[in-house]
Amino acid sequence: MSNRPYSFYLQEFLNWLQIEKGSSVHTITAYKKDLEQFGTFLEEQNIHLEDLEYRDLRYYMASLQNSQELKKTTLSRKTAALKSFCKYLNREGWMERNPADLLSAPKKEKHLPPVINEIDMSAFLDEFLTGSGPLQLRDKALFELLYSSGLRVSELVALDVDVIGKQKGILRIFGKGSKERIVPVGEQAQAAIDKYLENGRPHLLRTEEQALFLNQQGGRLTARGVEYILEQHIKKGALKYKVTPHVFRHTFATHLLDNGADLRVIQELLGHESLSTTQVYTEVSKTHLQQIYRKAHPRA
Repeated sequence: MSNRPYSFYLQEFLNWLQIEKGSSVHTITAYKKDLEQFGTFLEEQNIHLEDLEYRDLRYYMASLQNSQELKKTTLSRKTAALKSFCKYLNREGWMERNPADLLSAPKKEKHLPPVINEIDMSAFLDEFLTGSGPLQLRDKALFELLYSSGLRVSELVALDVDVIGKQKGILRIFGKGSKERIVPVGEQAQAAIDKYLENGRPHLLRTEEQALFLNQQGGRLTARGVEYILEQHIKKGALKYKVTPHVFRHTFATHLLDNGADLRVIQELLGHESLSTTQVYTEVSKTHLQQIYRKAHPRA
């Protein structure tokens, strides 16, 4: 390894993440922050990258755990950033061996995602989201599509109007890391979108904006905008409990699983790279089954 500064290797790694690996902006930003923090540690300890050892990494991770009240998910991400960085340096020949090989992340706390039950979801979509005004039609189409297709909110607001007309009942989505997947659009969601496109969107459009979902000013609706819309509906009594737009994605997956869909199909629909990410929904379904059992069985 040459006498180049730490910042050089960090920038090369970030360029690789973006160009070669196609990582999301969110991942690159988080890794940059994590590795800049690690760079400060190396400087304070007077450790050069070529001299880095496993024990240094363990000491660093232990110091993070002791000095900051970090969630296990944050520690896991910082560990992943270090492992990926060291592996890259080793592969590029800038580090003779990979000291992070044996580094392991703390076990993540298992948080089951919240889910809207089928009765409440139907009431929300069929009884609450009514009205023929442009904004009402937009909201109906928006939440029908979220529930019908299990999209991430970022994917939803990134949709352009020309995507919808290409093939009825199907959407081509570019998700995390620009990975492409095909998702279905249910009949009721398609009907709501068609009605919005015919009677809602033209009244919101101010310019040649290509976004499918528009705000009141005629611009592209943002993820925060979707959150705000849902918050307003909840305040008006649309749902009995507070949820975020992402819960519609959790609900989509859980209802599919509850009704017999294969886990690998759900993995494809959600765009999960690893099946283990999707398996959290089996825990939700187990919990749901236990609740039904306790309510229904006389000796539960």
